[in-house]
This record gives sequence, structure tokens and C-alpha cells, in this order.
Amino acid sequence: MADTPTKVPVEFSALDDGTRLEVAHDGYRRTHGLTHARIFDLISDGRGIAGEELLATLSDADQLRFDRAMDTAGLQGIAFSLRFHLHPEADPQVDLGGAAISLTLKSGEIWVFRHDGTAEMTLEPSVYLENGRLKPRATQQIVLSGRTMSYATRVRWSLTKAQDTPNVLRDLVEDDAADADQD
Repeated sequence: MADTPTKVPVEFSALDDGTRLEVAHDGYRRTHGLTHARIFDLISDGRGIAGEELLATLSDADQLRFDRAMDTAGLQGIAFSLRFHLHPEADPQVDLGGAAISLTLKSGEIWVFRHDGTAEMTLEPSVYLENGRLKPRATQQIVLSGRTMSYATRVRWSLTKAQDTPNVLRDLVEDDAADADQD
């Protein structure tokens, strides 16, 4: 990793119905003129998270770098891939003709990942590195890929709990154990 980010800002803020985390890095700035920003909006009830990915030039010099990278790419756009690595115990299934991915957890909870359609969504192999294990565990990742054709590209996505699964299912087991400890 010869080119590493030099600026990695992080900012938390309160929303009316949750919390926002904004992060960014300039790791693609030197080669492509692009800064990557990611915004997470966590809903207070814990049933969802909305995200936004931004690839953007921030200065005239960045636009010149971007233009050179576009020329190198034959004006076909600069390829990008946004990767969301999954835990090995999550069982992903492509749904709605590729418009969503359902994640079934061992607890029975079902979460649904969707995006705004500005990228192609696929499931690809990945690995999970775990403390105490000598070898990585096989898992999968959700990949949103596309080509940025302009000085700013936005991809929106969400991960929400399916309405037909119990609210706080995993917390019920822990509460029962805590109640037994108090007796």
C-alpha cells in the first residue's frame, strides 16, 4: 500500500430520529482526483441504517486529475466497487430480481439490503478474520459496482430489519439470562 490516505475526517451528529456518522478519506485523490465520503444514519430504534457513498472531486486540481484518469480509461468512466462484508453466520439471498439482498440471521431475524439502482449489486466470496482462529472463515460480501462518469457520483443504500421479524429478538434471550442472575 504505497498510496495511503492523508486525510480521514470523522464526525458524529444527532438526528431527530437517530445518529449520523460521516467519514471520508482521500486515498483516491492522488491517482484519480476523488475523495470517498460515506454517511451512515442509524435509526434510534435499531431497525435500520441508511447510507450514502460519495465519490467527488473537491478542487480544480482534483478535476484535472479526474480528467486525466478518464482519458486513461478511454472516457468509459472510472470503475468503483463498494464492499459490505458479511458475517459468516448471515445467510444472504438475492431477492426482488436483484434489487435487494435478504440476510437471514441464526436468531431468525431478517434484514434487507437495498440500493438506489445507480450501481450493480452482486454477492461475491469474502473471508472473515476471527480472533482465536488460525484460518479465515469463508463468507460473502455485497458489492455495489459501477463507473463514475462525472466529478461527483452518489450511491444510496439501506439495511433495514424486515417488518415480519420480532423487534429486539436477540435482546429477549439476554434479558431472560439477566433476570435469572438477579433471582
